[in-house]
Amino acid sequence: MEQIEEAVRCALDPESPHDVKAQATQYCDQVKQSPEGWQVCLQLFTKVPERRSETRLFALQVVEAMIADTGVRGSANGAADKLETTRKVLLEFVSTQYNGDRYRSEPGFIKNTLAHTITVLGLAMYPAQWPTFVKDMIGLAGIPDATGPVSEDGAGVGTGSLQPQLADFLIKVLSSLDEEMVNRAVPRGAEELARNTEIKDAMRVADVGRMANAWYTVLSQLAGTHAELARGVLQLMGAYVSWIDINLVVNQPFMRILFELLRVPALRCAACHCLTSIVGKGMRPMEKLCLLQFLGVVDAMAQLDASDAEFAEEVGRLANVTGIELTSIWTDKAASGEAQAAACAMLEQLLPLLLSFLSHSQSEVSSAVFPAINDVLGVLKKLQREGVALSAVQQQFLTQILPVLVEKLQYRDDYAWPAPSDAAAGDSDGSLDEDDDEAMFSELRHSLRVFIDAIGQIAPELYDSVVLATAQDIFRQCSQYGVSAERAGDEGGRGRGQLGWVRAELGIYLTQAFGERLSSSKGLRFGGTRFAQPNGAGSGTLAIATLKDLLTMMIQSGIVGSSHPAIAPMYFENLVRFGGYFEVERDAAAPVLQSFLGATGVHHQYRSVRPRIWYFLHRFVKLLPAPALATYSSDFVSAVAGLLKISADPTSIGAGSNYGLFDSQLCLFEACGMVLAPPSLEDSTRMALLQYLFDPLFTGAQHTMNAQSPDQLLQDQRALLQIHHYLTAIGSIVKGFPDVRADKAVSASAPEQLSASTMQVFLKAADMCVAILEALCTSHLVREAARFTLSRMLSVLGAEALPYLPRLIDSLVSSCAVEELLDLLGLLGLAVFKFKPYVAPTASELLLPVISKVYGFLDQVAQTGATGTDEAVLLQDLRKAYLTWIAAIFNSDLDSIFLAPRNAQHLVTIFQPIATQLAADHSSPQSQRLAFGVITKAIQAWLVDPLGYHTLATLTPAALAAINSSASASSESSRPRLRQAAAQALGVSLGSDSARETREQFRQFVVSSVLPACFAAPTQTGFDLADAQASLVVAEIAGLLQMMLLSGAPDVADSAATAMSAPQMLSPPIGGDLNQNQCASYMSTGLLPELGCPANMATEFVQALGSLDQKQFKKYFVAFLNNSARS
Repeated sequence: MEQIEEAVRCALDPESPHDVKAQATQYCDQVKQSPEGWQVCLQLFTKVPERRSETRLFALQVVEAMIADTGVRGSANGAADKLETTRKVLLEFVSTQYNGDRYRSEPGFIKNTLAHTITVLGLAMYPAQWPTFVKDMIGLAGIPDATGPVSEDGAGVGTGSLQPQLADFLIKVLSSLDEEMVNRAVPRGAEELARNTEIKDAMRVADVGRMANAWYTVLSQLAGTHAELARGVLQLMGAYVSWIDINLVVNQPFMRILFELLRVPALRCAACHCLTSIVGKGMRPMEKLCLLQFLGVVDAMAQLDASDAEFAEEVGRLANVTGIELTSIWTDKAASGEAQAAACAMLEQLLPLLLSFLSHSQSEVSSAVFPAINDVLGVLKKLQREGVALSAVQQQFLTQILPVLVEKLQYRDDYAWPAPSDAAAGDSDGSLDEDDDEAMFSELRHSLRVFIDAIGQIAPELYDSVVLATAQDIFRQCSQYGVSAERAGDEGGRGRGQLGWVRAELGIYLTQAFGERLSSSKGLRFGGTRFAQPNGAGSGTLAIATLKDLLTMMIQSGIVGSSHPAIAPMYFENLVRFGGYFEVERDAAAPVLQSFLGATGVHHQYRSVRPRIWYFLHRFVKLLPAPALATYSSDFVSAVAGLLKISADPTSIGAGSNYGLFDSQLCLFEACGMVLAPPSLEDSTRMALLQYLFDPLFTGAQHTMNAQSPDQLLQDQRALLQIHHYLTAIGSIVKGFPDVRADKAVSASAPEQLSASTMQVFLKAADMCVAILEALCTSHLVREAARFTLSRMLSVLGAEALPYLPRLIDSLVSSCAVEELLDLLGLLGLAVFKFKPYVAPTASELLLPVISKVYGFLDQVAQTGATGTDEAVLLQDLRKAYLTWIAAIFNSDLDSIFLAPRNAQHLVTIFQPIATQLAADHSSPQSQRLAFGVITKAIQAWLVDPLGYHTLATLTPAALAAINSSASASSESSRPRLRQAAAQALGVSLGSDSARETREQFRQFVVSSVLPACFAAPTQTGFDLADAQASLVVAEIAGLLQMMLLSGAPDVADSAATAMSAPQMLSPPIGGDLNQNQCASYMSTGLLPELGCPANMATEFVQALGSLDQKQFKKYFVAFLNNSARS
């Protein structure tokens, strides 16, 4: 024993040498695993005088481990003797050592652990080996055995024989028993659940009556002297009532004492909690109604003194559960009409109580009744929808509750806001720090809004008379007396004198609530010079007019003049959220913009709210029409110029490329771009303002670059971040200008409103951006900024920016990570789609470097394996992004870039891994489908329509069939010749010998690699034909096979050309002579027999391929694959 005690001491002593602690821990583990360790530890725990508390705790843990090893039901070999020995020793210890002062001096964690040990022992032995488990534990406390109904004179024991110490231990054991058996938060296996069910069944038969008598004995005899024991019993009753016969506790003796305890200050909270559990017990509707009537709980609550906040919260929970139960009975279709009427009457009696708790000044008390309020309002909404008239009591309840709800929407007068000097604008989202109080208040407001909006549906007139009138009164008061930023309450009391910030904020919030209710319930919106009414409701015009007037009152009240941080953000949010208002009231834009640019707007003294206002300014500028923006350009730029100073702070960098305050500054930079973009703005003014904005950015970037060598800069995080910010700010200004308008045919040019001088400024910025990137391409920050800025240049400048694309890609590809490559592939896909065919030479130049980078990443992982789930997901995304990019090239009719001299010799090399790796990987059905889709597009381009007469975006087997059935041919002037234009831009002759030779190499590749993959992929292990994603893959393969069959038809290329004037000639060879089809002959006599397919089955397959439409053939193909799998 001494060795164990020493080992425990060394293992727990933080000052023990590491090697000694390791040896001690190892020794303790050996004791736990030793067959005799539990016996030694059992003796050690019960030894008198007692050992150190830490040693005794370890001893109990070893004993518990032995009990656990005997199995859930204590049925392991030799378990019975071990458990019986443990039972005798522990019960002897409790009865002899815990009946006096020893129990009071015993550490609490030892008593709790021993109670838990005896509990798990009882669970292992009850009822088979220890049927008197509960009886024995009750007997230890000196409580006589009684199993019959509880009676007021049935305690049968004097206070002299009842031992409070052991009664406390009994409560611990029973509490632990509930925790182990019933607590839903504890995970349990199936065998343990079955055992617990058996134990509860046995206890219902033999022991729960005994427990109820014990509880009553303790409450009746010790509640006055031992409040803690009474509190423990009440907690037990609340826990056990969920699964025992409720009549054991709901009877005259128990309820008399329980209701008496509701008036005892020390016990009333516990008694009320117990009563709440009783009321909330799951029962049939009629039984629950009888229970509530027997308890008279509504009348009882009305008589309680709930002035104490803690007790008020408990009574509120009781009222809440009562309301939920009554509402459930009232709406239960299985309940009788009388029961529903009785429940409704009792609920109406409860409504004033719910209202009183909702009105409580403490939010914890108010929120206690939220569920019941929600249920009641839900029923009233249902009645209103069904046209059922509300009773007078129900209408009065709505009339009384709505002002209370509106009142509770307010901030508390003592709500603590940071001083302006303490409020830094460093939050990632640009908002005030949402501490626990703010989060709780936001949640409270959300719940209150749900209730208020529900009342708005039930009684719209009442809603308007309270919500709308309150907001209007606040704005009138503000217009007359002004608003204070320092004082919370109104100067002369509520509604009188200068407005305090609390009610000022409430008025703005109610305006938002009113507008949101209109948009959600009526679907109304502002529109032009009149009000749009999608629902055709006459009331719609009136409602939206009311909102317009309310917004006008808010603006004209001058309420935004308050510098309190709660006012301006929501004020500006309202204006942006209901931006259609400015379509109707265009003259209001000027004063609102002035407010935005003023001291309580972008220059707010609380720096913590500035970023959010900047964001709303950005959105507001987007709302304004271009001619209006032009008139504000100079004033706007001058007003925000002081906020545009860039100061990099490496400590502000957060997860997900978050750059703190700078992210919010970008809203201002982009807004500046938007106000300079209108064509109506004089070019000289635009140029002056652009220079004013760009010069500090150009100068700052150049100065930073010149201050150090590139190698030094790459080691200077602050300098790199500063450069990142300069470049990103430039890109954000450019982002404010509209995107280039691309001709849908074959041209794309810069928009007319982008003047030559503006273009030169942007090109200068692009030059600098690319030069910086080339010098610092190994920096992730610089790559990120350059990619953003040049992508915006590409969107705004159009084809003029394409020469920068190769330099951008070269620098990015050389050092980028997988995440960056994903973004880069997206950019390239957008470029080829938007700037076809001008982008063809650039895309051709970039093709091989980008593909090489993609496969560099994929091959690296193929050799070393993914290092984790995140990397595996990234690489899966890379495969999808790569295939999507290749597909975009085809869908943009730029397939000729693969035929360019620099790329043609690598054509098979490019498509080989697509066919043999990506198309074969069934772990990602999306990538697999994309892979087969890309190959289908290539077959269309080079084997079906090699001369480029048709657009690839819509050239599918189904489309070809549609062309065949078309009643009229396309005219010569409408021929889709974009592919031919792209080829000409590359200097590629689609009909040349070299092009035909390249296409023939591709045909051989398809025959040798792709066609076998079409049958191998869906038959490999793990490919589930019944899966929805796999079904899409099979459909793609079916389309590929049909397109390949079309490519084998004689003179298919000539058919594609003549289909321009004779569309019926370009179609799959449905019903034609398949003997003349090279692909059909190869599949029927070569490929399918080589794959083990019988000759007749192969012939049937090819005939189906040539005669069925795409949908029919897919169904046939699935059946073919299933038959092949079974054979």
